[in-house]
Amino acid sequence: MAGNFELRTKYQFAGLVERRDRLNGFRDDAGAQNRFAQLIGHTWARENCALDEVGKTSSWLQGTLDEKRVLQLNHHVGAAQWFLNCSRSQASLSCANLLELHHRLMEGIHPLASRFRESEISSFGEGHEPIEAELVPYVVENALEWFSSDSFHEMHEVEKTALILMKLVDIWPFEEGNGLTLRLFANFFLLKSGYPPAIIPSTKAPQYAAAIQNSFRFHTQPLIDLLTEAVLQGLLYCLAEPTGAPRLDIVG
Repeated sequence: MAGNFELRTKYQFAGLVERRDRLNGFRDDAGAQNRFAQLIGHTWARENCALDEVGKTSSWLQGTLDEKRVLQLNHHVGAAQWFLNCSRSQASLSCANLLELHHRLMEGIHPLASRFRESEISSFGEGHEPIEAELVPYVVENALEWFSSDSFHEMHEVEKTALILMKLVDIWPFEEGNGLTLRLFANFFLLKSGYPPAIIPSTKAPQYAAAIQNSFRFHTQPLIDLLTEAVLQGLLYCLAEPTGAPRLDIVG
């Protein structure tokens, strides 16, 4: 699936790198750190949950949520903080990380939290060949091994995020909660390198769905572009530069 992955140059990511470096210089700035905390907390949770439910976006982003959705958002906030800590203490990703992240997101919401799927799935469209359920653990392990390779680490963090997301969506490892879990999991190297997460706004759900479909046909640039814009918006927000700031609703 990654055979024609389009490697961008450092020049094309220069704006992200420059802003990331400035953000890392604000480690003692309370305002910047508070904005980062809000971004990785409730903002990421609301947008990530809403992205999988295009027809119900307004109910995710409104001020009052039902008990189940509050639980799911709070799970996401806690899981994102745990995953941020993992990115700061680990050099690479493991299968145990993926299962633990799924557990933290889906505990009390789905009975198969932290377990790989046991049922077969249908093709998601042209270019997607479903992985048999019994092979999922082995294919996931192989993918994670490749994410530790020298060739993988030559890429920019946005490209790494895109490739992790593409590959794991292709596998579709869980019965439920795949999108939620995989989008969070794919941000490991961005977080590790001091970037904010690539939070895809729920308003861009159609573009995201199209980008994933394109990735099955080895056309990766739409997803890379979408993630690049998401990281840029996060950087601008954390640096308090002019931007369409992410919505910051508090879970209640």
